[in-house]
Amino acid sequence: MSERFARFKEDWLPTLRTDASVAFEYGQLGVAKGNHCDVADGFVKMLGLKPIGFNWELLDATGDFGSARSAIGELTQALCHDIANPSAPWLTQEAAQLCASQFLQLFDAGSLTVVANRYDGLWNPISGAAIEWGFVSFDQNNIALFLLTDR
Repeated sequence: MSERFARFKEDWLPTLRTDASVAFEYGQLGVAKGNHCDVADGFVKMLGLKPIGFNWELLDATGDFGSARSAIGELTQALCHDIANPSAPWLTQEAAQLCASQFLQLFDAGSLTVVANRYDGLWNPISGAAIEWGFVSFDQNNIALFLLTDR
């Protein structure tokens, strides 16, 4: 498990950190208690971040790129545009979609759950940064936080 996650971190964080602050934390899920919001809150709280309760937006982990609340679509959107200035580009569409896809492939597709702390341009802060976009993803074994913040 950790080798795949470490490789993703090693492959992508240097590139991503050229234009934003990026955190990528992962671990074993253990015994998941409660719904998707409870699981996400438990993980971010363990990392010293702020839990946000029912304000986690459940994304469609298997939805096509263009479908509503698609995890691949939301992750790609987050990576395509400068976090502090969404009208400015960050990664190319192709690179952003590749990064998002590789992130989601870290998990078992049959049991993957993805939540975000941001919806329609608004967010529920977990880190205290002025601007952020956080994703918590988990399957039956693993959990990870992918957090993008302004510098």
